[in-house]
Amino acid sequence: MPAPKGHKPYNANGEGGAPKKWTAELIEREASAFEEWMQRPNSLWYEDFALERGYLPDNFIRWSKENERFCTVYKKSQSWQKSLLVRGGLLNKLNSNIVKLVLFNTSGWSDRQETKVSGDAANPLAFVLNAIDGSTKDLTCNETE
Repeated sequence: MPAPKGHKPYNANGEGGAPKKWTAELIEREASAFEEWMQRPNSLWYEDFALERGYLPDNFIRWSKENERFCTVYKKSQSWQKSLLVRGGLLNKLNSNIVKLVLFNTSGWSDRQETKVSGDAANPLAFVLNAIDGSTKDLTCNETE
């Protein structure tokens, strides 16, 4: 989509939005811009960076695989996001229900304790049988012995 009448094009190729080809140099620039963006006081949700820049946050994962620096910045942004949410929730600056929802869905947090049971899914009683294997004679009382 071209720029509106009277506006300069948004990028070097004369079209609107993000560049069609992301070179290593452009990804490095995005990493620098991402770090600067996180320092702004009104930055709140790390995916907003991508949206403000004209591309989808899905690019973060691809660029992280292609570029070590971007990978580091992306991981930092996730930790930054978690810290921001926790601090905002603890200080009652952010809605606790939203903080909880986001942390559960993005950070793997949970508010319930899960019990892990190991065993064979195909034969769920196998662990019981293995535990008593060889000792079944002790389960009956044989008075003749």
